[in-house]
Amino acid sequence: MGKKQIFMFSGQGSQYYQMGKELYQNHQLFKQSMDECNAFVAPLIGMSLTEVIYNPKVEKGAIFDRLLYTNPALLSIQYSLVRVLKDMGVYPDFVMGYSLGEVTAAIVSEAISLEDGLKLVVDMAHLAEEETPQARMLAIMAEKIIVVQNPDLFSKCWLTATNFTENFVISGLPHDIQSLQNDLKEEGITTQKLPVNYGFHTPLIEGLEHRFKKILSEISYSGPVIPIISSRQNEVVASLTDEYFWEVIRYPVNFQKTIENTVKNEDFVFIDLGPSGSLATSIKYILPPSSNSVALQVMNQYGKNLHMLEKFGDNLLVNS
Repeated sequence: MGKKQIFMFSGQGSQYYQMGKELYQNHQLFKQSMDECNAFVAPLIGMSLTEVIYNPKVEKGAIFDRLLYTNPALLSIQYSLVRVLKDMGVYPDFVMGYSLGEVTAAIVSEAISLEDGLKLVVDMAHLAEEETPQARMLAIMAEKIIVVQNPDLFSKCWLTATNFTENFVISGLPHDIQSLQNDLKEEGITTQKLPVNYGFHTPLIEGLEHRFKKILSEISYSGPVIPIISSRQNEVVASLTDEYFWEVIRYPVNFQKTIENTVKNEDFVFIDLGPSGSLATSIKYILPPSSNSVALQVMNQYGKNLHMLEKFGDNLLVNS
């Protein structure tokens, strides 16, 4: 029997302008799925989502930076890739989401409907844009021990995510993150600002809780048909609730711990359906040398989507 397969879905920070363009122009099923998502989303955001992503007349990143567009875009892209993989005969035994990606995982598991998921991520964007301060996220290529060693340096920021041993994310107000980045540069520590403008996973969004839970209360939940591995709880969850989704956006992500727990007693094929392949990259740093698990990506930010899809199919045959 081959390894079980885990579909993974990334969150904010993995998006980029014109992601999936070649697939949208040349893959009929992908385009059909994107257009179906767009038909539902367009009235909610006041314009065509596919125009926002793919219109060459739009100045690169000018409006695509808005959470109102990137939230449903990430969900639509990854959901459409799921449909493409299923058409290729590739099905998940588990699903796993990272932050916003947990909504996509819930849809693919059939715990919530596509329509409820799309509406949720749009409503979430509206709330963040209307009621929370602008913030920034900074990926730091070092071990988290530097936070303990330099408490003054990190005093105005919060840990947002742990990706692997030498990669974690800090969030804070823009001027605090800029100051932190400057200080770390002087220490010779590599950092990278992520394209995320709000303080998810920090106290900066606590004012959203009441209204966000009211939106969640309108969702119809079912038991997952495909088991969900939670990056919030670091294990398989039996059911989803309003409180669960609030915790997903409020508290830090520990992706490293989730993967380490998952591969303790079994090997898997981790399939990254995010547009940048960032989760697959993290897993390669997390897996112990003795592990026979593998991480594969379906897309990356360099284009040539059709070639990547073909390459993924070949790699899956070799590694299953």
